[in-house]
Amino acid sequence: ISCSLVGSEMCIRDRSGSVKTVHFRTILFNAILLNKRYLLIWYTICFLKDKEITLSNRNHMKTVFLIITMLCLGLSGMAQNNEKKEFERKYSALTQEVANARKQKDYKKAEKLNWEKLKLYQGLPQQLQENAKNITGLVYYDLACYQALQGKKKAALKNFEKAFNSGWNDYNHAKGDSDIDNLRKEKKYLEIMAKMRLDSDHLYILQQAEGYNRTETKPICYNESVTDTLPRFTYMNPNDSNLVQLRKHFNLDSIAGSGDEISKIKNLLYWVHNIVPHDGNSRNPEERNTIAMVELCKKENRGVNCRMMAQMLNECYLAMGFNSRFITCMPKVMINDCHVINAVYSNTLDKWLWMDPTFNAYVTDEKGNLLGIGEVRERLRNNQPVVLNEDANWNNKNKQTKEYYLDYYMAKNLYYVTCPLQSEYNAETNYPGKKWPMYISLVPEGYSSNGKPGATAYDLSLIHI
Repeated sequence: ISCSLVGSEMCIRDRSGSVKTVHFRTILFNAILLNKRYLLIWYTICFLKDKEITLSNRNHMKTVFLIITMLCLGLSGMAQNNEKKEFERKYSALTQEVANARKQKDYKKAEKLNWEKLKLYQGLPQQLQENAKNITGLVYYDLACYQALQGKKKAALKNFEKAFNSGWNDYNHAKGDSDIDNLRKEKKYLEIMAKMRLDSDHLYILQQAEGYNRTETKPICYNESVTDTLPRFTYMNPNDSNLVQLRKHFNLDSIAGSGDEISKIKNLLYWVHNIVPHDGNSRNPEERNTIAMVELCKKENRGVNCRMMAQMLNECYLAMGFNSRFITCMPKVMINDCHVINAVYSNTLDKWLWMDPTFNAYVTDEKGNLLGIGEVRERLRNNQPVVLNEDANWNNKNKQTKEYYLDYYMAKNLYYVTCPLQSEYNAETNYPGKKWPMYISLVPEGYSSNGKPGATAYDLSLIHI
């Protein structure tokens, strides 16, 4: 029913009111090995509810990494197998013993138990090993941690390398994990970290990306650049009957308020952030417009994902006469998610502004000037100051920080961006006669999301993101 995290332990209160203290790793392993994915998601939500996630809070980032890793294990193929059930039972028991040993700082015993977990895994039939293969990276990493804590540097480095080769790949976590502090100056550690950085240090990856083509070097017709051939973005007229209905239905004039343009833009952001909760695991509704989605969320007591929230805010901006688009922000390589935010045009500032309804977020420079998506991306690439608004949060529960939201999460998701050419009501609702919009992508020069080199790169300023 409720839970809170104290150190590496979670206090869980059940329906009877009883409170039980459990090491968080125990919850993770039991949930995964029993294939209780909804249970794990519930624990994750409770954890996120009570703890702020920041890169400076390394223990919590480590837990988040474990959650993501465990959710992707794919043990469902073992569901009806007796050997799987026996493996689950024994593995779960060993995990509990490891948790107890760690609590008592008996790192020698914790190491021994992890070897037993690895041996147990290696005794599985080949197919079951394949289904559970991501376990090995985690176990090797734990072995490295417990060996490092005992001063066994050589063995720890060997297993740290095995963890990386087995798929364990979180540069920022390893960089801040105090368990392996005594390995920092070792040559092998530095070599592994250098390799890991290329795959999982998202800010570094973004900074290494090529720039955009700002010259007319790839003409299609005489005296014409690639960017000149792009069709123009269009925005639905606020007098469209659907947008007029939306404006009246929610009394958006009252929500936007009577202040200046910027306050209206922010007030609409706050309203969408608060009217429905974010739920990244939710299914997309069939009817994808603001009125329908708000009613559905209230009826089913549910939330929607970032894409739906951005489409809601986009429709509200259009209804109030603002040019706006929803922008899908993509990583270089899909890891676990992308993110969708909004770009809204301010006539007062004569520029596009970053607005994110999922996290109630906007971004400024060090002087308080509001920034657009392109500006934020370039500032991250060039190590220039960016400031996140103080009230940025997830579901009014978890405060967001610049270090997590911008340096980590959005640095991952700003490698390239894409958005529809037409900004309109019901943009992605499938109905009879639906004419689907063209999508335009802005990519670093030479990059292609399909792995084929030589993608065309368009100038950020020319397509006005």
